[in-house]
Amino acid sequence: MSSEAIRYQPRYMASDYRAWEGDWELWDGMAIHMSPSPGFEHQSAATRLAARFLMQLENCHSCECTVVSKLDWQISPYTVVRPDVSVLCEGHPGKFISYAPAVIAEILSPSTEGKDRTAKRDLYEQQGVRFYLLIDPRKKSAEVLVLNDSGRYGPQSIVDETISLEWGTDCLVSIPLNTVFTE
Repeated sequence: MSSEAIRYQPRYMASDYRAWEGDWELWDGMAIHMSPSPGFEHQSAATRLAARFLMQLENCHSCECTVVSKLDWQISPYTVVRPDVSVLCEGHPGKFISYAPAVIAEILSPSTEGKDRTAKRDLYEQQGVRFYLLIDPRKKSAEVLVLNDSGRYGPQSIVDETISLEWGTDCLVSIPLNTVFTE
């Protein structure tokens, strides 16, 4: 075969992404088809976690953060992801998040765990997401990654009782894991 045979690899933009039907993410211009809707344990954990974050942040009077679920984060014209739960502290987004959330939580499932632990971890670290939570409904546990002063995630800590996070002057959450998972 001649060297002139170049394989065509399309590179999509966020404007393309917004016109697609179905569930997709956009990673550096590459279309990533998302798995079918997650099951009950996944959705329940995401909903309960978002509710716990919201309740606690509303009690922190000078903390101006809010919580969203399944809202697109457009990182660049070529990268759009959809975290399970995001804590936003730089104002309310429009149709999508346009800045790095303070906290992102991904609920692990067999079909997405590999991407959550590798590609998304690296992406969130590069974008400066302060706290990255990996929530495992099967093990009823959580892993917390915290961005250190050098802009890298330090060693993950395994949480099996309470997720405790603090940022800013008044943003503090303490979420018992038994309130996130159904029995």
